[in-house]
Amino acid sequence: MLKFAHLMSTLSNLAQRSIVGFIFAVAVIGCALAGPLANGMLFLFFAAVGLYEVYDLLKHQQSNAPRWFKGMSVGVILYMLVFLVQTQSIEPLWFWILPLLIAIIFVAELIKLDHLTLSNLAITIFGWIYVVMPLSLVNVLPTIQGIYDPIPLIGFFLVLWANDTGAYFVGKYFGKRKLYPEVSPNKTWEGLAGGSIVAIASAVGLFKLTHTLYMQDWVVMAFCVVTFGNLGDLFESHLKRNFGVKDSGHIMPGHGGVMDRFDGLFLALPVFLAYYKIFYSL
Repeated sequence: MLKFAHLMSTLSNLAQRSIVGFIFAVAVIGCALAGPLANGMLFLFFAAVGLYEVYDLLKHQQSNAPRWFKGMSVGVILYMLVFLVQTQSIEPLWFWILPLLIAIIFVAELIKLDHLTLSNLAITIFGWIYVVMPLSLVNVLPTIQGIYDPIPLIGFFLVLWANDTGAYFVGKYFGKRKLYPEVSPNKTWEGLAGGSIVAIASAVGLFKLTHTLYMQDWVVMAFCVVTFGNLGDLFESHLKRNFGVKDSGHIMPGHGGVMDRFDGLFLALPVFLAYYKIFYSL
């Protein structure tokens, strides 16, 4: 592991991104194909690390600090509830444990009589909403048609990666007009357009190859990735800028942390699932 870390440190940023991105893609696709257990456990790891990163951003803020143990514990329980319900291991009634746990946390904060209780609780809950809930939905997407099918999940990631790759290379070589320099100075309108075209093209290609979802579903998926994925990316950049950090973590050389790698998913996946559930429930 140390030799690998040393080797990665000697490579250019693009080389690091390519190697780590390939390993990451193999892990995600491989676990999705392996079944719900492998998929669920992989993203449990990502959810726990991502939640840690959110709380770690605030470790230097002495006036506001998340409740680490309570936040991490409830975050893992929240994820596991979604996973176990989706795999039909438990009944949905078990979700009632969450209000009970949250009530216990509020009572514990009341006993402390800490004047920062409200802000600390808000930061703790933010981690659940921003990281854990979207990543737990990775267990929902493969079962949107009633049985476990990894193709929608793999397709979502392929569209997401196509958008990121298209935006990166078009922005790098052709980008001139800044998209939102106050938040993310490297993003350009040209990169946004390039990523959008590649994402939509990949969605159409996935329809022709798989026929798992209807054409409009793949196109809506691409739209969600292009629109809400980029908004999620900008939001995460805004968070990091507020706390004066370049990357949320260092678990993925060349990419940063879990938040950096999944920032587009945090908004795009919930919106796509909302569309799918609403549209096909009418």
